[in-house]
Amino acid sequence: MNKKTKLILTTLLVYGIPVILWSLLPFSKNLWGTWTDSTIFNFISYGNYVFRPIGIITDVILFYCLFILFFKKDIDFQKERVWLIYNGVKKIFKWIFTDKMKKDPEVSREEKISMLFYLVKLYFTPVMLNFLIGNWLSLSGSISALNSMGAFTMDEKSILKIYFPAILHVMLVIDTIIFSCGYLFESSGLKSIVKSVEPTALGWLVTLACYPPVNDLTGRVLGWYTSDFSTFSSVNTTIIMGIVSLLLFGVYVWASIALGFKASNLTNRGIVTKGPYKYVRHPAYASKGISWLIMGIPFIIKFGMVAIISLLGWTIIYFLRALTEERHLSKDPDYVAYSQKVKYMFIPGII
Repeated sequence: MNKKTKLILTTLLVYGIPVILWSLLPFSKNLWGTWTDSTIFNFISYGNYVFRPIGIITDVILFYCLFILFFKKDIDFQKERVWLIYNGVKKIFKWIFTDKMKKDPEVSREEKISMLFYLVKLYFTPVMLNFLIGNWLSLSGSISALNSMGAFTMDEKSILKIYFPAILHVMLVIDTIIFSCGYLFESSGLKSIVKSVEPTALGWLVTLACYPPVNDLTGRVLGWYTSDFSTFSSVNTTIIMGIVSLLLFGVYVWASIALGFKASNLTNRGIVTKGPYKYVRHPAYASKGISWLIMGIPFIIKFGMVAIISLLGWTIIYFLRALTEERHLSKDPDYVAYSQKVKYMFIPGII
């Protein structure tokens, strides 16, 4: 068996098994679709396009196999991420079933990083693609609403119900495209090779608490007393606060653009020092958190201490995400140097 065939079969095995499982399990099947819900298979079978997360992932896997077959020249199995995943998982199974866990598993550092990154990809790729599709559909709805207006008007209803959501959905589409690409692709040419992955349970827990399906449980415990755009005591205040929220989300998306192909949770893919990262170390958390706190003011007025506790709980979760990231990234000398230069985590001159 030549190297290309071996790498293609390993790719289909490592990434194909989760795709098949996602396509069979009721929860993931209903939420993310199946491997036959892909643009390739639907176009061949029905002559139309269907966008579902598992279908997109299937297409990416198939295109990557074609890339290996026709374009990949040098194959070094010791550097191929998919081979390191396969080898690491094989050693773990051997350790469990053959060695009976009597000695430490002989898993290399690169294999450990690869398996952890594999878990990151398995969890976040369909979630982020689902966000992308949802934001795209919402943006399409906003565009339809704009088209149906006929003439450009600046009345209260148009601003709050059409213009603000349309601007926000444009930004969220950009953000989710960037992060989807970050989870799907890793390449030295893109300067997005994973150097390390968050090793602690706390780091994983506080991150997963913010994403489906775990955030459903978090929401049941803490509640959700804020909004992208809340209604304040007057129309003028509502519009001004809406503009402030959009500006803060603009910083959030600016941070995603600065990350580029390095964008993904729980990983170190090289330190980013441009964009808003020139001023604070966690601009995305800061901008999103401040926006939610501002938009939570009407909820505090209405619900009182319950809303305050909820907002405080979510703020603590994001603060813990930042702290666990600091601990993880501080093992990288580049980040130590960066944190000495950029001293503030969230707000310049304050914290």
